Amino acid sequence: PTKRKHQKRTVISSRSHTKERKELGLDTLKQGEVTFKELVPIHKLWCEYVSQIGCRNEDLARADLHGCFMTVTKTMCPPLLRKSGIVAMESLNTFTIVDQQDKVHILPKRGSVFSFLVDGHVVNIFGNNFIYRPGERIMKKVSKQKMLSI
Repeated sequence: PTKRKHQKRTVISSRSHTKERKELGLDTLKQGEVTFKELVPIHKLWCEYVSQIGCRNEDLARADLHGCFMTVTKTMCPPLLRKSGIVAMESLNTFTIVDQQDKVHILPKRGSVFSFLVDGHVVNIFGNNFIYRPGERIMKKVSKQKMLSI
């Protein structure tokens, strides 16, 4: 029988992974990196995706919002009120949108209400109930809380 040599395993913590992502600039979207025009095809794909999953609350609460054209309808930060654009990135606490003037806006979820159209219906998202990473929210069972209204 041959002896196996024990190799040291390098454990990468989630903190160091997050630090690496920040250093590489993968968690941010800078002005001019993407334009509204470039996001329009993604928005069209998102519209097809949402029309396929339907307008049920459970489905919309778990839907991927990348490509969604959303508007801030209520917020604790007055300068962000009525900002609208296509969602380019979503993180645990924020949506990053690009508006029609190609400006990047980072919108905090906490204390905000966002709205968008699905098949002619206005859908309101309560940001406090969406404070999850997109992948976590998609996999989570929808609680009985009021996450959105149609």
